[in-house]
Amino acid sequence: MRQPTRSDYAHYVAIKVKWGEMDSLGHVNNTVFYRYSEDGRIDYMHTIADDGDTQTSDGPILADLRCSFRQQLRFPAEIEIGTRVKRIGRSSFELEQCLFYAETDDVIAVYDTVVVWFDFGAQTSMRVPETVRERIRTLEHVPPEE
Repeated sequence: MRQPTRSDYAHYVAIKVKWGEMDSLGHVNNTVFYRYSEDGRIDYMHTIADDGDTQTSDGPILADLRCSFRQQLRFPAEIEIGTRVKRIGRSSFELEQCLFYAETDDVIAVYDTVVVWFDFGAQTSMRVPETVRERIRTLEHVPPEE
């Protein structure tokens, strides 16, 4: 698997590691890494899909999330999570996220995520809207596979 680099990502969220995120072994607990992923993913979703309407009939839902830990993370640290769409399907897209030490290419963790576009009224998946697809294409440094 190819090692991600900072230049792969157009979208970043800065995060400060908190003292309370450490476990008894002195490193950031593995469950906290999933919160970091959420921080990046939610901010990215607002960038590509937020029309200011909080009462929408459709939108993104998380279908799958995997994390590969590359190294331990300890307090204190400043980190950044990069988020990008690597593939757009009919009703879903695949995100790749990478957790870096701030302003470095030093990879801490890599995430693979599947997000499904969902019709909340019909309770079923639906085609990713063209407006969202176009925002993704415009934002990304590395064009997503389609």
